[in-house]
Amino acid sequence: MAIPSLKAHVTELLTKKLIASNERLFSPSHLAEIFIQIRTEWGLPRSLTFNKFRDLALETKTLQEVEFTSTYPLRTTRFHRGEFSAYELALSLRPRSYLSHGTAAFLHGLTDRQPEFVHVNQEQSAKQRSGSLTQAGLNRAFSGKQRQSNFIVTHKKTRIMLLNGKDTGELGVEEIIGARGEALKITNVERTLIDIAVRPGYAGGAKSVLVTYGRALQKIAASRLAAMIEKLDYVYPYHQAIGFYLQRAGLDFKSLTNLRNLELKYDFFLEHGMKKTRFDSRWRIHYPHDLPELEG
Repeated sequence: MAIPSLKAHVTELLTKKLIASNERLFSPSHLAEIFIQIRTEWGLPRSLTFNKFRDLALETKTLQEVEFTSTYPLRTTRFHRGEFSAYELALSLRPRSYLSHGTAAFLHGLTDRQPEFVHVNQEQSAKQRSGSLTQAGLNRAFSGKQRQSNFIVTHKKTRIMLLNGKDTGELGVEEIIGARGEALKITNVERTLIDIAVRPGYAGGAKSVLVTYGRALQKIAASRLAAMIEKLDYVYPYHQAIGFYLQRAGLDFKSLTNLRNLELKYDFFLEHGMKKTRFDSRWRIHYPHDLPELEG
C-alpha cells in the first residue's frame, strides 16, 4: 500500500474528484476512469495500481461498497459516497436503464401506492416480428398468468426488479429530479400509461391501473397516446386496452377516435388469467367483472 504521505495525497485528490462528479454511486469502470484521470493529472507513481487505488478508497472510507444480493448472477459491484436513493441504485445496476411501470407512476404522482419493487427497465436488442396474430393465439396467450421478471436485487429493505423490455429507442423516456436532487431517467406519463396497460401486473393489476389512468387524465392527450402506441408497434392490440382505460376513467368517447382508428380486429383482454369477466363491445375487450363501472 502507498506510503502515508502519498496515501493522504491520493485520498484528497479522490475526494475532490468524487465531489466534482456530483454522483453518489460508482461502478468499477467509472472508478477506473477517475483513477486514470488522477494518475495522469498528478503524475502518481506507476506502482499505484488500480487495485491499490480502490483498496485505498475503501480503507479510508472515501468510498464504501454497496452490499446487495440478487436472484441471478449480476457480476457487478457498486461503490458509494454518502447516502443514495433506491432509484439511483436501480439505475446504476445496468447501463441504459430507466425507471418504469409502477415506479414511474408513483414518481409522477399518478398513484399513492408505492410499489413493492423498484421497476427498472433495460431494453433488449431489436428483434424481427415473427408469426401472425390470431384470435385463438390471443385466447391462449392471455388464459394464464402474466409472466413476471424473477430477477430481483435486494439492498437492505429495497427490492429492485430488473426488466428486459422491448426495443423502443427509449421512446418517451425523460429525466426528472428526485427527492434527493438526483437525476433520474424515467418513462414520461404517456409512456408509463402504455407500459402499465401492457403489463398491469407491474402496477398492481387492472383496478390500480384504472385509478392511475383517472389521475393522469389532466396530464395527457389521447392523440399523443395513440401516436406513441402506434410507434411502439406491438403485436398485440394494446390500444384497445388503453382506449378502454381512458374511457372507463372518464374521458369522452369522441376524443378517443385516434385510438379507435388503429382498428378493432380482435377480441382482446385487459389482463392475463381472468376467471370471471365482462365484455365491452366498443373496445372488443374482456375485463374483470368487478372493475368499476363507467362514470357518468
